[in-house]
Amino acid sequence: MKTQDYLKQIERLDRMIQNKLSEINQLKHIATSIAIAPKEVNVQVSSDKDRMGTAVAKLLDLEKETDKLVDDYIDKRKRIIEQIDSIEDTNMYHMLSEKYIMRKDLSVIAVEMGYSFKQVCRIHGNALVEFERLYGKEYLRSA
Repeated sequence: MKTQDYLKQIERLDRMIQNKLSEINQLKHIATSIAIAPKEVNVQVSSDKDRMGTAVAKLLDLEKETDKLVDDYIDKRKRIIEQIDSIEDTNMYHMLSEKYIMRKDLSVIAVEMGYSFKQVCRIHGNALVEFERLYGKEYLRSA
């Protein structure tokens, strides 16, 4: 795993959580709109006699998956923030924090820092090298 990929895990987990929450909302909508046919109407019987129960069970499973993702996200975010916080160079610290924690684009960071885009790219590259020097042994071996 490259250093950038390691740092981008926060963003990926956040997106996965948002996708699961969207799935949960869709499933809730479907579950609440399941219609039950009146008994006197002769309808072809589906293989699932308890559609509502099945939908609720799927919903509960999806919520458990989401809870696990949230736990993973919190742990990973906390660990990466601690690692970034340990970077001594102020510009490198600021760069990694803004890019990977606040998820800002390098052009936005350049404006905020008052540096040229090229200078920000150089700082970013140096910050990645420093981060990898300090913590690479933790994630490079899992590649």
